[in-house]
Amino acid sequence: MLAHAEKRQPPLLPEEILLSRNLDVLVVHNDEPLRQFLDRHLRHAGYHVRVAGDSIGASGLIFREPPDVMVLDLDMRGLNCFEFLAGLRADGRVPFFPVIYLTSDMVAATYARELGAACVRKPVQPAKLLATIAQAT
Repeated sequence: MLAHAEKRQPPLLPEEILLSRNLDVLVVHNDEPLRQFLDRHLRHAGYHVRVAGDSIGASGLIFREPPDVMVLDLDMRGLNCFEFLAGLRADGRVPFFPVIYLTSDMVAATYARELGAACVRKPVQPAKLLATIAQAT
């Protein structure tokens, strides 16, 4: 039975094991299927993953326990991600942690990079996201 379960998930490559280092990743995205996709791939790479569907849920998780890195959808409806991040950065209770924006808007990606955030282009490729997290942490 165990052998069958192991066949479903490809084994971790040595570099994926080294990249994860048991870091806590907060994924904030309003699209449930994409959250599940990211959660599955990040957990498989060895990360501890928490998810939120909006800035309110993310804020609660961040204030409870700040993540090592946050993956944030730049294009979320009803949320200015730049203002959300600026508010977090201005709050003295929240330590600094890297942010990786997910976006299909390359103009916004340029602005995000100017603010010191990394970007991963949508549609998200898991290997690219893993490499970006490794560079950011």
